[in-house]
Amino acid sequence: MKISIVVPFYNTPIENFKKCIESLKKVNAYEVLLVDDCSSNKDVVKLAKNSGLTYIKTKKQSGSDGTPVNLGVKSAKGDYICRVDSDDILLELPTNINTDICFGNIDRLGSAKDINLEKLILAPQAYCNALVGKREIFLKHPFATDKNVYSDILFLYQILYNDYTYSYFTRVNYLYSDTEGSILNSKSFLHQRLLNVQTVARFCQIEEVPQNISVKYMTMAMKNFYYGSQSLNYLHEPMPLFKDLPHN
Repeated sequence: MKISIVVPFYNTPIENFKKCIESLKKVNAYEVLLVDDCSSNKDVVKLAKNSGLTYIKTKKQSGSDGTPVNLGVKSAKGDYICRVDSDDILLELPTNINTDICFGNIDRLGSAKDINLEKLILAPQAYCNALVGKREIFLKHPFATDKNVYSDILFLYQILYNDYTYSYFTRVNYLYSDTEGSILNSKSFLHQRLLNVQTVARFCQIEEVPQNISVKYMTMAMKNFYYGSQSLNYLHEPMPLFKDLPHN
């Protein structure tokens, strides 16, 4: 198993970054690539360069994970890719994979055993972290490089839609860090739900999803916009009239 771990980072809180790097040195990875999106914090950059792991830097600051992730994937020499956030902790990698993709088991999310495209559109979750997939899949479906969509969620939509085979890690092997001031945590729920609508729309465009199926997926995205975490309860319910929708 040659697994290349790709870690995009930009001014990550240094204590979190240290813990992340320490955890990555303990797992049985073929290589670890720390991909700097032009961090301005000299201490963070120094830590990455002196880590003993592979340090790569984007040509310019992109403001999204997509650019550094794609650069890491292109530079990787392993057969499989695992994407890890720079403030999180990876405990373990799979030792054998008989599928195209192996989902990790994230402490705050649990196993991806029952994951499917419809559920993910209704309730998007960061199952891309700790995911181990064939490098060719990451190359075929590069991460979006703009801020108008969730690049990791878009990637998940694409791999689930294209019927790649997948398995899942049974033990918790990834610890999520709820970093204060992160891009995600600084945005309102409304903003996050709008991003999901845009992500689903982009997915339908990229994959040229048939019109009737696109309507189905966009309806689900709108249910997430209106109902948030309660959306799964409305999977088989028709969309209500605008006057009947909650306004909070």
